[in-house]
Amino acid sequence: MTERTDPNAPNTPTAQIEVQFTHGIASFDPDADRVILWTRVEGAARVDWHLVAASDGLGSASVRTGRLEVDPEHGCVSVDVDGLSPGTEYRYWFTVDGHSSPVGSTRTLPDGSPQQWRLALLCCADYSIHHLTVHRRIAEEPVDLVVHLGDYIYETDGKGERTLEPDRTCVTLGDYDQRYAQVRRDPATLALHAAHPMAAIWDDHDVADNAWSGGAKAHDSDEHGPWSERLRAAAIARQRWLPARLADPADPTRLWRSIRAGDLAELVLTDTRIAGRDQQAGDPGASPVHDPDRSLLGGPQRRWLEERIRDRSSRWCLLETQVVMSPMRLPIASTGTLLDGAPSGYGVVDGDAVCTDEWDGYPVERARVARWLADRGGDAVVISGDVHSAWVFGGAYAEGIRAVAPEFVCPGVSSTPLARQLPKGWRRLADAAGDTLDGVRWSDLEHWGYTTLEVTPDAVTATWSTVDAHDPDAPSERSARWRVAHGAPGELRRLDLDPSSPVESAARARPGRRRPLLIGAAVLAAACAAGGVGVWVMRRRR
Repeated sequence: MTERTDPNAPNTPTAQIEVQFTHGIASFDPDADRVILWTRVEGAARVDWHLVAASDGLGSASVRTGRLEVDPEHGCVSVDVDGLSPGTEYRYWFTVDGHSSPVGSTRTLPDGSPQQWRLALLCCADYSIHHLTVHRRIAEEPVDLVVHLGDYIYETDGKGERTLEPDRTCVTLGDYDQRYAQVRRDPATLALHAAHPMAAIWDDHDVADNAWSGGAKAHDSDEHGPWSERLRAAAIARQRWLPARLADPADPTRLWRSIRAGDLAELVLTDTRIAGRDQQAGDPGASPVHDPDRSLLGGPQRRWLEERIRDRSSRWCLLETQVVMSPMRLPIASTGTLLDGAPSGYGVVDGDAVCTDEWDGYPVERARVARWLADRGGDAVVISGDVHSAWVFGGAYAEGIRAVAPEFVCPGVSSTPLARQLPKGWRRLADAAGDTLDGVRWSDLEHWGYTTLEVTPDAVTATWSTVDAHDPDAPSERSARWRVAHGAPGELRRLDLDPSSPVESAARARPGRRRPLLIGAAVLAAACAAGGVGVWVMRRRR
């Protein structure tokens, strides 16, 4: 129980009562003049919210307040507070009859011509496998906004040491509510949301593994019921626990939107998972991978995305996509076959193994977006996640198109890193395979972690940090830093880190690589050539 007295001094304890703020506080989707505030409360029919500029102090007379009705079914409440000042840090809390929640910190977006914008990127948090230590470390970062790229929850029945709630695969609204509630009670997650505002998009495990607009590999209508009902249940639960400023409040599945930091940058949040995705190529009834009508975005989102990319009113376009956009085609043995039992994530196209669940499975759509990025002339960056590993790609997305926008891929929070899923002996196979993937500038397949972006008028700098998810109190270690200058997308530059960093020292010590840490590309190709793709793919999503 968390009970307080005076709302202007919310850290003063009093006697316990039955009101409980069971999941802390959080804020979402900031704009220059507004932000969504959230909490969950038990034991009350109504709750008051309070917000004050951090510079004024909690006891300031300038506190803004309002009252919300609490839905007894789930207890989650949120309010979109407007009329705020741009680029301003605020403190906020909730009260019931003078008894208070914890105090949170949030920040509105800047307007005008800001000189800096700092983001933290994360994805892929399987609560059942390891600790969410990354959340705690991001809470300590000096960032303006946290961007979650998907798989905030895992809908599966869990294969790790920590028991999931419910102890079965999520299918109903009650199931998804319970799973979100468990993750949001985690101490590291409480710290993350109390420290920073978040903008979140979903990926497949927020609904079902390898999902697309009309179903999912892991959805059986005989066992799980109609797909439309399961999808809507997942979307409603998500809006309760991770509220977004929806373009259509009646449609919680319509999550694509953009966030603008003055004329410095526009963060374009696409939904490459549900909104317009055709079934993955290679599945029964799916169209061929090179079908010109194949869609990853859908018509409405595609038109919107073209407008956003072509809009030059922001100096930078930060294009978010849940899944990796850069080509990751892997050569396979001359037989051109995968192991029996490999799921639909991978297929064979033109003699290469292609992950049809990523943009590689939608090459015509990717080439279209690449042309829009090329027209911007070198002021765009692509950010993605999903693959439980960290990458830097050069930014050429289609044949005949120069480097137009480098891609920065953030690692997973707690899901098993890619390298730890490969068969024994993969290092030896990697050494034999050599450099294989075009466009890879750096990779790290072994660590959990997160990525931060520093956006300035002149450059975007991405920094990767590793965290040991076995330890809930583990520190973070900087592992790599890359920078792209405005107008020069083909001139990615790796920056030096602290030479005492053990992760960075280990990376520099690896011999025989023509490019830093290209072992990642070699790992993938070697596993594929040795017949390991099936093993890798079958375990990749876990």
